[in-house]
Amino acid sequence: MPSIKVKHEYGYIRAGEYQLFTQCFKPSNQSAMVILLHGYLDHAGSFNRLITFLIENHFEVVCYDLPGHGLSSGERATISSFEDYITSLQVIYDRVVPSLTQRPYFIAHSTGAMIGLEFAKRSVERFAKMALVAPLFRPPLWQLSKIGLLFTRKIMFINSFKRIFQTNSSDQDYLLFTKRDPLQEKRLPLSWLEALNKWLRFNDHHTSEDLSFLMIQGDHDKTIDSKYGLKKVQESYPNSQVIIMGNGHHQLLNEGDVIRNQTFSILLKFLKG
Repeated sequence: MPSIKVKHEYGYIRAGEYQLFTQCFKPSNQSAMVILLHGYLDHAGSFNRLITFLIENHFEVVCYDLPGHGLSSGERATISSFEDYITSLQVIYDRVVPSLTQRPYFIAHSTGAMIGLEFAKRSVERFAKMALVAPLFRPPLWQLSKIGLLFTRKIMFINSFKRIFQTNSSDQDYLLFTKRDPLQEKRLPLSWLEALNKWLRFNDHHTSEDLSFLMIQGDHDKTIDSKYGLKKVQESYPNSQVIIMGNGHHQLLNEGDVIRNQTFSILLKFLKG
């Protein structure tokens, strides 16, 4: 827990058909706000160490569970359209920004980073700064996966797969906690992959060269197609900064102490720079 006085508020905010479980952490000597957004099959509680770090550095933190994740409502781990994710972020943004004297910062992981990027592309002035950690631009072997998706749905009549918990961090305690965490989703619905396919097919070519951000990517990340993501950022967002974390896996925000602390330090320097 942080060593300074913190006001913790939580509750539900409606976004269309969804009730989003939202939390706000306000340190007594806050300097600015950071909006955090988690990745697929995850929830905001996984950011506990990052939240503590930001609070101790005088940032107010707002985070919420995506539809179908954590304590938010919605069919588990799926979505009819990725546009619903964008809408959820828009609702949270509209709720918190009017009370601010300056634009908020944004930090997101994986799928959350992709959602935040699309949100910012529609208005580059929404965030003061953006940090995208291991952003999902495309899953690995995506072209082959699309063929397998069609085969599985049309021929095998399978609607979901059991989640295989990957070794996506060098922190063994975190990996064990994730497997036991009741808020971690345990199945992967094909409907989510279908929604992702539609989203990527439509949005992959829409970019904004005026938009810049910090991208932090682990070189041991097997959860996403990191080579494609790096190439995409270099070509489509040339003003962005990219930092490669040696020996870093997908869960950079929950890595072992050394890599995690390095990641946090990079984020802090970026926010305060």
